[in-house]
Amino acid sequence: MMATREKKHKSKLLLLAILLMVVLNFPLLSIANQPKLIVGIPMLYWYVFLWWGSIVALAGIVVHHKYKS
Repeated sequence: MMATREKKHKSKLLLLAILLMVVLNFPLLSIANQPKLIVGIPMLYWYVFLWWGSIVALAGIVVHHKYKS
């Protein structure tokens, strides 16, 4: 039972890592690389930090649930 849960958590973390690599890869970064400013900050910075923060938060949730149970 524990081995199955551990594999499930590892696969979720691997999926998050793959998602981060995909969204921070060139084709998607070039979409956000526009000369627009949002609250004085370039759109590319918003894109990178929002995706990065989301992935970190999701990874924290996955790890928290692993050690909670």
